[in-house]
Amino acid sequence: MNTGVRPRNLVVITASVVFVTLISLNVSAQDRFSIENSEDWDNTIIDGSTSLPSENSSAFAGDRIQLSIEVSNSDTTAGHDEWWFVMELDGQTTPELTGFLEGSDSTVIVNISFGPLPEGVLNLIFGIDSSGQSESLTLPVEPNPLNLTAASSSEIALIGEPAHVGDSLTASILVHNQGQNPETVSLVISPEGSDPIQGQAILINPGSSREVSASFTPSSSGSIRLDWKVHSSNGGVARELNGTTTIEVLEPQSIQLVVDSLEWNLEDGLSSEISLYLSDGRSREIEIEVAIIDQTIESNLQFSIITMNPGRRQLNFDLGNPSADALIIRVNSVTWIAEEEIEIQTTLTPPMLVLVVTSDGVSTAPEVGESVNIPFSLINNGNTPTLAGEVRVVRNSDNMILDTIPTFSINPSESFSDEFTIEQWPNSKVVDVNIIWVTSGHTESLLLEIETFSDNNAEAELPFDLVAAIYGTVTGLVLVMFILVLYRTVSESVEDTGKSRFNRLREARGERKKSASIEKREIPCPECDQRLHIPNSHAGAVKCPACTARFMVESIDSEDEDKISEEEPIEIQTNSSPPPQEVSARSMDDLLSCPSCDQTLKIPINRRPVKARCPACRSEFLAEVGEP
Repeated sequence: MNTGVRPRNLVVITASVVFVTLISLNVSAQDRFSIENSEDWDNTIIDGSTSLPSENSSAFAGDRIQLSIEVSNSDTTAGHDEWWFVMELDGQTTPELTGFLEGSDSTVIVNISFGPLPEGVLNLIFGIDSSGQSESLTLPVEPNPLNLTAASSSEIALIGEPAHVGDSLTASILVHNQGQNPETVSLVISPEGSDPIQGQAILINPGSSREVSASFTPSSSGSIRLDWKVHSSNGGVARELNGTTTIEVLEPQSIQLVVDSLEWNLEDGLSSEISLYLSDGRSREIEIEVAIIDQTIESNLQFSIITMNPGRRQLNFDLGNPSADALIIRVNSVTWIAEEEIEIQTTLTPPMLVLVVTSDGVSTAPEVGESVNIPFSLINNGNTPTLAGEVRVVRNSDNMILDTIPTFSINPSESFSDEFTIEQWPNSKVVDVNIIWVTSGHTESLLLEIETFSDNNAEAELPFDLVAAIYGTVTGLVLVMFILVLYRTVSESVEDTGKSRFNRLREARGERKKSASIEKREIPCPECDQRLHIPNSHAGAVKCPACTARFMVESIDSEDEDKISEEEPIEIQTNSSPPPQEVSARSMDDLLSCPSCDQTLKIPINRRPVKARCPACRSEFLAEVGEP
């Protein structure tokens, strides 16, 4: 029997032992090395300008970092292992740094130094190769130089919350300029699902702080992520001036309109009472428009903007008495988005009065002077109550009111009945009276003819009221006389006293005859229009000295003096001195010269001798025919 081990079996056994040994070593390597928490890493910032440890609590661009990471080893007999280190910035990863972990030490300190640091947020990752274990540390690196920092809180403030769809939200933050130069700063916000929005640029002087802001309007409800950062064209913005926040956007608020009442009557006119309901949320501005439609033409009556809190608000509208067929009430949102716009249109029925006056008159003919009762009824056949008014009975002959009764409001299809009392019946065979109902700006009347009781044996009576006729006649005469006096007073002023033909002061008949014998009147020559002065008392032939024409005149009687003075003014001349010697001029043809100014005049020979007047110098002379 062969008790030795075959070579093939020996190889298999040896490979199995090696595999088991390797598995045990790998398991021990994964279990024995552990990295301390990244918050406990010891990091030292080395100032890039002095190469000395920085006194700042933050790292700046250009600085270096020295990391000291402690790795614990639970099995010092298992051998060494390998570590790796990378740095991530804006999605970019640096090449790995690697090194060995000494397996014989229970605690291994790994020192890593790198730099200069870029501006941004660095993610530092340290891991062990064999186990795949890793820890990471976030390191913000500030710009260098650092000019802009948060003046107070490093979080943005949101104005406009709670926000509904369509509301404007404003993000703002207070920024301080600690640099040496003025900086132009703006806030950039990036709502989720929208393009970045840059707010208004603000100039901040050195040592000053100002608020920068940006606004946006969410178009959908739900949670919206909002990224933000402070931007400066010169850089130098602290890492704390950027971040991310979440906004809860609610559904749009709704508003409802309810018309509580709509009335139109004569007393109050057209009036409406409405209720507005605003859903939960913010206070809102709404505009209310009240319009009417009259024969398809729309016109506005009222327009107002009010601020409404969530809940109910009641409003009253007094619209007077327009000419309208329908009423429209619209409610619209102002600077916000409502769930829906509201418009209510209501058909209108204008108030209408149909007044009726009825009376059966009197049952028996009244006697003169006795008290008489006249019953009547007032009926409202319209669609609206009447206003308070009065009803009166009036005598038709002289419009004398015989009795008056006040009336109150009468509802549609209702009536009012009463009776008039006439204390003394007029003395007339037939008395016409009007029953007049005055209410709500309307008048309705009824004419009654009532015959007075007459005794056949009594004397005949007039068919009209004698007293009323006498009063009317006297009144008419007085009125005519008053009009005549007024006309005379207005038509003749004080200055004309004595000049009117009605009240002119006349001279005595003897004086008029005496003055008529010496007074003259001016008459024209019928041939040459020469003006002649003839005594008023002359009657007979007159010869014109200019053209030698003869014509007849009549004397003016003293009784006609007034008539002459009215019809034609008479120029009176008194010859107190003898007439001067007459000047003459002669020529053989129609032309001759004025003896005073030598003006050439044309006087026909066939009319000479004639008395002429020069139009240039106004001198008079006798034109004669010259001798050859």
